[in-house]
Amino acid sequence: MDMSDVARVATGMEAPVETDDRQGGHAKLEKAAIKGHDSVLELQQRNVGERPRRALYALAAEYSTSAAWSRIDARNLDQTQRHLNESATYVGLSQDGPTETRVTGQPLSTLAHQRRNGPEALAAAQASQASWAARRDPFFDSPGHVRAALAVPALGASRD
Repeated sequence: MDMSDVARVATGMEAPVETDDRQGGHAKLEKAAIKGHDSVLELQQRNVGERPRRALYALAAEYSTSAAWSRIDARNLDQTQRHLNESATYVGLSQDGPTETRVTGQPLSTLAHQRRNGPEALAAAQASQASWAARRDPFFDSPGHVRAALAVPALGASRD
């Protein structure tokens, strides 16, 4: 298995993302994301080089995050947390900075905001800002600033 094989497998992420964009999250979308996640992990059992293996872990993280977004939309916050924990594991194994920024910062901050946990929302935003990708590219840095700004009022701190 090489990177062209991984690219072919990655096209499977398009359907869950498009469905989420059109309809929002729901149980069927979560199941499709979990199925995609499981199929990506099955590919890890083959003879896979280091670079494709990391790319497959990044893809598994993307699928787990897609399942998490589906649960966020349904306000099933405990299941969201489980999906995000799994996503964090796979993004760590992938060692992919842009994926780390995309699949951890925003969903974790959103989950914390829905739980009305200002300190956790701010910490997630700051962790996103501290990521490798955000330190090197303003495209990945700017969402962290927005999320941090949104989290500050929830802390109840005054501007004085």
